[in-house]
Amino acid sequence: MSQAIAPASTIPPSKKSGSRLVVFDLLRGYFLIVILLNHLHYFPSGLEWFTGQSYLYTSTAEGFFLLSGIVLGLVRGAKLIDKPFKVARNLLLQRSVQLYLTSIILVLLFTFAGWLFLGQPGLKYGIFEPTSGSPFELIWQTVTLQYAYGWADFLRMYALFILVSPLALWLLRRGLWYLVLAASFGIWLLYPFSPWPAGELSNQISWQVIFFAGFIIGFHINTITTWWRRLAEHMRRMIIASTVSLAVLTLVINVFLVFGHDIAAIGPWLAEQNIAIGSHFNKDRMPIPRLLLFGLWFAALFFIFTRFEQAITKRLGWLLLPFGTNSLYVYIIESFVAFALLLIMPLPGPWYINLVVSLISIGLVYAAVRTKFLMRVIPR
Repeated sequence: MSQAIAPASTIPPSKKSGSRLVVFDLLRGYFLIVILLNHLHYFPSGLEWFTGQSYLYTSTAEGFFLLSGIVLGLVRGAKLIDKPFKVARNLLLQRSVQLYLTSIILVLLFTFAGWLFLGQPGLKYGIFEPTSGSPFELIWQTVTLQYAYGWADFLRMYALFILVSPLALWLLRRGLWYLVLAASFGIWLLYPFSPWPAGELSNQISWQVIFFAGFIIGFHINTITTWWRRLAEHMRRMIIASTVSLAVLTLVINVFLVFGHDIAAIGPWLAEQNIAIGSHFNKDRMPIPRLLLFGLWFAALFFIFTRFEQAITKRLGWLLLPFGTNSLYVYIIESFVAFALLLIMPLPGPWYINLVVSLISIGLVYAAVRTKFLMRVIPR
């Protein structure tokens, strides 16, 4: 296994334009494509083999959050370390307000659009129906984050996380990263007492631990890079080989547990184990087992993308890099594509139809990026 790993000098990856890491953009592009395909859920299509159909015990959504935290910690933390704190603080607060307002507008827009298709197959679940309350109640629940609708619900969490990130940045500038980590974990413990409705509307309490872990990593990216390069080469190879091997092993086990219910003889037993084990990997609560598994899989994927960075960039960079460098814009465009396509095609069809429609969905988003469709309006 270790013979297949790149020389240690290629990890961390080379920088892009002196500031961004190419691998981060490649990974974000990949994560966004998987998120889109899993939202549509047109399976089987042949694409489910690298999406997991959102059934596995961790998902690319967590990776998207971690990378967002890393990039923010890098560009608003490490890169601005020589600037006055208020410069970074103001940029963060402006971004938070921008994403909050965008989130409110999108929720109301998707709700009003959904009212035109009430009762129609393919309409996203959870809509605030006109008979559920007054328009003022709808607006109040939306602005207080008690109601979210559409396929861009990550934005409300980003707005909250970035709102409090100046405090985290203030602590990081003073070397108090452990206080940021402790505070984040303390908030994670408060999930059962969330003031928001249980389930998806409370996952900002639990998911923030991923974002701020990334924020800390991004802020200390140069220190981490230096530490890694100082390790002996054989130690780095051993860490990479062990991480990738364990990730592959746990992935295979997870696939069998989730998708092996039709296997003769052991199928029922696998289904029982999946029910028992899966309860420890709840997506909203983000329990410790899910966080650990995510950390393992993300690290392995990072090493793999780093090892094959040049090959991936050469063959798929034309797609992944535009997606990754315009991540929030792509995410919002994807929300419109998913909302519309699911109304047009509520249920999956034969695999070849699913494949064609899935590729069309990616093509629509790619076209929006290339043509810069509404890019002056939609946050990037």
